[in-house]
Amino acid sequence: MISLATALLSLTMPADTTVWEERIDLYGPVSNAYLGAEVTRFGPDGRRLRLEVTDSTGASTLLFLVLHDGEGRESGALYFEGQAESPTRETFTYENGGRLQITTYYPEPGAPGERTESDLDEDGREVSKRYFRTDGSQYGEEDVLWNEDGTKQGWDFRYVEREGGTSFRYDYRAADADGAWTRRIRLRDGTRERVEVRTLLRAVTASRGPTPVPFAAGAVSGPGSEASPSFTRDGRTLVFARYGDDWTVKDPFIATLDDDGWTVTALPFGPVYNLAIAPDGSSILYATRDDEERRLYRVRRQAQGWSPAQDLTTDFGISGTYPCLTEDGDLLYFDASGLEGSGVYIAPARSGGFAAPRPYFIPERGVAFDACAVPGGGTVLVTRCVDDICEPGAENGVWTLQDDDGVSMLAQRVSALPYVWGVEVVTPLGLVVFTDGDDILALPLGDIAPAISTEPTEL
Repeated sequence: MISLATALLSLTMPADTTVWEERIDLYGPVSNAYLGAEVTRFGPDGRRLRLEVTDSTGASTLLFLVLHDGEGRESGALYFEGQAESPTRETFTYENGGRLQITTYYPEPGAPGERTESDLDEDGREVSKRYFRTDGSQYGEEDVLWNEDGTKQGWDFRYVEREGGTSFRYDYRAADADGAWTRRIRLRDGTRERVEVRTLLRAVTASRGPTPVPFAAGAVSGPGSEASPSFTRDGRTLVFARYGDDWTVKDPFIATLDDDGWTVTALPFGPVYNLAIAPDGSSILYATRDDEERRLYRVRRQAQGWSPAQDLTTDFGISGTYPCLTEDGDLLYFDASGLEGSGVYIAPARSGGFAAPRPYFIPERGVAFDACAVPGGGTVLVTRCVDDICEPGAENGVWTLQDDDGVSMLAQRVSALPYVWGVEVVTPLGLVVFTDGDDILALPLGDIAPAISTEPTEL
């Protein structure tokens, strides 16, 4: 059969010469887990130069380098699969006035192998393809379909010597302000195979990271507003909140992952302001906000449902919002009117309850809220805003915090993230999940992890 590189060649055709790079991040259709990426880079004239495919860890599985002839057409390629040290070669030749492209594969130097013949339309797009073995016999054929707006509709592959084949289709879900697609779903024989999220780096764009994807679109992320995501350590249970016109009053939900995807059910308490689930899933903490009064509660998982709510404000003197439990059971939360100022406080776990809270991070100016520990310990993520606008900037955004011997706090802004909050590192899914106040969104963990592990500076 034809190599992986061949199948990927037809996925990306440069249409805008100002595009320097096209990145397509891939996510699982059921779990929304990160699968990897396909990154294509172009020259100033729009010619494709290279394609790299990476897995969920960021390791390269395919590096495809494109060669061009004197007319600017793609004339061949060298590609490295996996950790191969030597490349495999293929050549592109043209007939019928450039409307027929013949691709010949060389599994060994000087030894031509399988080939394909592709019919191109007047725009250079592939519209049909035939597959041939090394001995010249044909074993497959393919029809490539395009939408009226120029996006690829899909393709149908058929065997010619026996029954059977495969049909692929794209379901486009989102586009940017210029009309370029940013999110689509690829279906294989009618079944969702993966979610693809596209980011274009243009000549006018200094730098930007990958485009966030709505988390579990249709189940968790819907037409309304969702916030306050919180996961168990295995990444298979999530609590979150939905709201309408009043963002201080939200309905709490719990989502669980199985082989069929994420199942969402309403929680039997609320309304809430925000909430969080314990790493082991044994309890949920939630906050309420009534005018200026902010209270925290806890419910515990029982054999059937959840226990009655325990008032943590009454029992332990903990008053605030944005709760988060660490692996050790300590409670991080935001207190806008704390005894030592507005900021993040911590109440250490003690005998099934909590000890008296103490300040964890009180900023000298602005506000710091929604702190949560990164799995593995040592680092806490927190959102900071120092003005009334809270747009991304030198100080506004997500920061890492590390307690330096209990004396000073080390901090570093995570520039790879916009101004968001509720940031959770979900290692089993390979994601960083957060909210922008309207949706629960996700980005590949590999793009954020270096910033989280960057050596912080002392505040």
